[in-house]
Amino acid sequence: MRAHAGRSAWTAGCALLMAALLAGAAPSARTAPEESADEEARAMIRPLLAAGEVMSSVTLERSDPFGGAPDRETGKLWFIPGRGLRYRSTGKGAQDILVDREQKSFFVYNEAEGKIYRAPFERAPARIRSLLIDPEETVNRELRAVREVRTIAGRPRGGYRVRGAGAAESTGVSVWIAADPASKLPRWIAFASDAESLLVELKDMTVRKTPRPSDLTLSAPKGTPEEPLDPRELLR
Repeated sequence: MRAHAGRSAWTAGCALLMAALLAGAAPSARTAPEESADEEARAMIRPLLAAGEVMSSVTLERSDPFGGAPDRETGKLWFIPGRGLRYRSTGKGAQDILVDREQKSFFVYNEAEGKIYRAPFERAPARIRSLLIDPEETVNRELRAVREVRTIAGRPRGGYRVRGAGAAESTGVSVWIAADPASKLPRWIAFASDAESLLVELKDMTVRKTPRPSDLTLSAPKGTPEEPLDPRELLR
């Protein structure tokens, strides 16, 4: 399996949830403005974790560490709180990635290879598993959010830089999230390290009261062969 394509798709699928996932046990001493910023950031995330299902189109733009044009990818995201997360990229090198708690499995369907790679649910990233098992506990962690304005597509966007343990302090990655002005739901999520940056845009987001479990079905044709998945391939 091509590791770079897998990593790109998996990052996009996780990006919708990162502001909550990256919050860890941060120091307890906080000022009132920090507490307020945390609640504002949580208010953006909570409707997604309380929904029956969330669906969104995704555009991902990753910088080239060598100074070339950024890589651009589009796809579709489905998230059923408590059940599973699926991301399907489009175009050349398309992949379909699914973590399904009910099936107790973690799948990657590589369309070019015509193969499904499968691992046990327990091999999926620990914070994704935690999110699916207990969404409310995840969002209630301390974010230590800081209000920050960034220019996105030529326009200033007010958002929040997440400083919880597990974010910038321990991984060297800066995480920033901003809402859509109309829906107040997450629209842009930016990650940056010394080596590269990643901007994810979530467009046409739909929040459903009733989940549609069929959305957590891989697009692979019936009879597609399976092979074991080593999740470390997605992180290379």
